[in-house]
Amino acid sequence: MEAAVRWSPHSTAANPHFLIVDVAGNRLRLCQVEDTKSGKLKYKQISQRDKLPNFTAFDWSKTHESFVAIGSASGEANLVQIDAERSSRSQFVYPFPIRNQRKCNSIAFSTNNFLATGLDRVRNDHCMNIYDLSAGSPAPQIEPHRKLASSEAVYSIKFFPSEPNLLIAGVARQSIRLYDIRGILLLS
Repeated sequence: MEAAVRWSPHSTAANPHFLIVDVAGNRLRLCQVEDTKSGKLKYKQISQRDKLPNFTAFDWSKTHESFVAIGSASGEANLVQIDAERSSRSQFVYPFPIRNQRKCNSIAFSTNNFLATGLDRVRNDHCMNIYDLSAGSPAPQIEPHRKLASSEAVYSIKFFPSEPNLLIAGVARQSIRLYDIRGILLLS
């Protein structure tokens, strides 16, 4: 994937906005719709974050309109603040480093402010990290709230919107697992 467009989960009819995700250019652009009456979409860019680390996965926060998470090619998760109120020159990136570098395959936010990353397999390390962002403002060097899928690659992850403690994951190209992040593997 070189580029993608995602509507904001916080968009309203009065304030419709979307994100242009330029994976090849390591850039995020926040845009606002100005007109759709002519049959064509007219929009303006209201904020941009560029010179981001190479990333392979992204998701928009379900609880904070100005946060987008990107999963880097080195496996590090980064929380990027993007909004019209902040200067585009100021970079607001909060990293969540990992012990062993490898590709981040998937990243997902829950509606109760958890961030999950699915990583390629590495021996003797967990391949799914779940961070609790509700503890306060994000800070670098934060330890995961939960570590799951020991030595098993996690290729896709998604939280259930109506059950924010439930997470479904595609693991090791062999199984789909349902996790309750309070500490229980429900189905494999």
